[in-house]
Amino acid sequence: MKLVLKILGVLVLLAIATPFVFAMWLQSYVSPEYLVKMTEQNCNCRAHLDSSSLSLFSWPPTLRLNGIKIAPRDEHVGKALSERPPLVDAPVQIELAYAELLSDDILQRRITPNLVRFAGIELRETLDPQTGSSLEKLFQPPIVAAGPVVAEVPSNELPKAVPVTPAEAAQVPPLPGPTAEPVIAEVPAPAEKPERIPLREIRLEKAHIHITNKAVSSQFEADIRDLDLVLDQIDVDPDDLERHNHIHATLKAKVQANGLAEIGGVMKPVQFADVSLHGEGDVTPLEPQTLLWKPAALLTLVFEAGSTIGGHMTLGDAAGNEMTKLLDHGIDLRPVRLGGTLAEEARASVSYDRETLSFREPARMVLPDFAFTIGQGAWINTVKDQQMMPLRLVFGPTVREAIVQGINNKGLPDFLTRGILSLISDAQGNPYIDITLTGSLSKPEPQHELVNKIKNLGGGALETLISNPQEAKELLNGLKSLFKKK
Repeated sequence: MKLVLKILGVLVLLAIATPFVFAMWLQSYVSPEYLVKMTEQNCNCRAHLDSSSLSLFSWPPTLRLNGIKIAPRDEHVGKALSERPPLVDAPVQIELAYAELLSDDILQRRITPNLVRFAGIELRETLDPQTGSSLEKLFQPPIVAAGPVVAEVPSNELPKAVPVTPAEAAQVPPLPGPTAEPVIAEVPAPAEKPERIPLREIRLEKAHIHITNKAVSSQFEADIRDLDLVLDQIDVDPDDLERHNHIHATLKAKVQANGLAEIGGVMKPVQFADVSLHGEGDVTPLEPQTLLWKPAALLTLVFEAGSTIGGHMTLGDAAGNEMTKLLDHGIDLRPVRLGGTLAEEARASVSYDRETLSFREPARMVLPDFAFTIGQGAWINTVKDQQMMPLRLVFGPTVREAIVQGINNKGLPDFLTRGILSLISDAQGNPYIDITLTGSLSKPEPQHELVNKIKNLGGGALETLISNPQEAKELLNGLKSLFKKK
């Protein structure tokens, strides 16, 4: 009986101790040393982790990582964390990563996150037309040194040694030393094929991202603050990307974009945008050809009222001498700014792929004195400092009356003034101008349809309008076919 009690006691002790032994075994796989080692083996970076903790006795089980830092790979990769100098000014810094784990997988001795939440994120990215994204490089397969190639010769083909006397050996000249150090090439380490992503949800809370591109004339910088990003409906399977390469995204952020632009022939610091926005859409995370993380997105963005888009450049700045030609006809649009503060929220359907933002549908922005519409197919690439932005500016009552008064000051009767005005107005009677901006963000190359329309009124046409009202009416009817409403 005593023996049975002793065996029972041992079994009870084992039953109590087993979860702790199991927890200690799992803890070794989430230690800072192990996680840093695995990160550096799979990514072209140097990593650091302050601490980690695994809780198996909560529901659901959780994993916490504190003080994550990611930086470009250096000579300290591979050393123990205690032997490395501190990582200073790392481009990726995350205060906390929190993961909820699948309990069934833990019973199978696997750590599988179901939900991941990141807080206190600071990211700095540098974009370059030649080398691309600095952050993207950190998460590519690591670069490893490839030693000199030594060919193996079968033993039966090796030359046989020929015995020589000491005197003969002394007469043999020494072999010449190597003329140069052997070349050691750096090649990407073979990357393992990514596995199906088991995550249900990823959250980024109050992230701060700073993007810089100083390799272009616009010296573009974007500061993204208070970014809340939720990625859910995650369905990514590298073995079947045609059907399983999708993530749903919901976001909210404040974005400020600054840079340089040529104003009055002088490069000046300007603000391209200062907006508060929210939106959602679909993301294709993996590039099928390479299986690398290169997300492309289709998003619907809402720019909140009070946001500022453009406004640093006037029509006079963009059009140069072309706008002064309108002065001959009493029309002065030079002070009109291309942009300003939104009077109401604006919605845009956009796609993002390889640093190019494209407008899939026309996007209408309403400002106090006019509204402008960004045409379908417009795009902007801040990495290459290029754009193709077809815009239609529709002027409100203030600008409209200024145009009417300017034409009247040329001495035309009121009905002729309004007749001319109708040629450059939409169906609602509001004057508009179509302008397409191409080339650099800092020095766009504009094309104008309004100037061409006014030119068609030259060559004595205005004089005819003034001297012969009846002939003017006939001329106006004939000219209407030249200015079809769009």
